[in-house]
Amino acid sequence: MDPAPAAGEELPAAAMEALTELYARVDALLAEHQPICKRSGLCCDFPRSDHELWSSALETAYARQAVGGEVPPAPSGLCPWHVEGSCRNREGRPLGCRLYFCDPAWAGPMPDAYERFHAELKALHEEHGVGYRYERFVDAVVRDAPGGPAAEAPDGGPSHQEESP
Repeated sequence: MDPAPAAGEELPAAAMEALTELYARVDALLAEHQPICKRSGLCCDFPRSDHELWSSALETAYARQAVGGEVPPAPSGLCPWHVEGSCRNREGRPLGCRLYFCDPAWAGPMPDAYERFHAELKALHEEHGVGYRYERFVDAVVRDAPGGPAAEAPDGGPSHQEESP
């Protein structure tokens, strides 16, 4: 398997199409369950909500490609597309963003849905020869942005980064 993509590297179109199809299945599941979003923006304000959003290498590349590669500057720890309480990259958001809702009725089914779709996501990396890397979304998307910091491991914080051999 190839290593995880380098900063700014284009990924195979087939891999991006497969991820689009996976996200469509996520959307279908959400349409079925209809979790409620109050659009508070709290879930996207990671430092304030004490959440961490993780993503795979494919998801990070997908998010950048959905907005033409542009990654706006952002305050430390905030998603660069979280602006004034709303998402400016809804099409490109990763699995964690798509499945997370503050709705208590969704709290039961959400972890199982995430685990199922994450397993599919991991399989897409293998199927398309893209090294699997799972790390903090904000660190990865900012690091991998054109003009962003050099491609290096996230600094200091806890790491659950995994790479396939």
